[in-house]
Amino acid sequence: MQDQTDLEDLVAHLARSSRLDPSTARRLIDDILTYLDEEPQAFVRRRHSALLKLGWRNDDAFVRIREELERRRFPAPAWSLRQLRRIVYG
Repeated sequence: MQDQTDLEDLVAHLARSSRLDPSTARRLIDDILTYLDEEPQAFVRRRHSALLKLGWRNDDAFVRIREELERRRFPAPAWSLRQLRRIVYG
């Protein structure tokens, strides 16, 4: 969404197709774009923390994160489990 015109077209389309008012559609789009703009390292840290809070074991969490990275919209390297651990623990 480089161009503001594209963003406004998307807001108008979402408002028409979903019965959202334009301000709500704009907030929703902003939230989605912020979510998709997350850097891979930030995603790894956030997901690791979330999975641990859900009771996942570390080894299983890193396998899950690696699988999720393959499906993310941002380009992320194919990190090994060791590299993922380094992102989290330094």
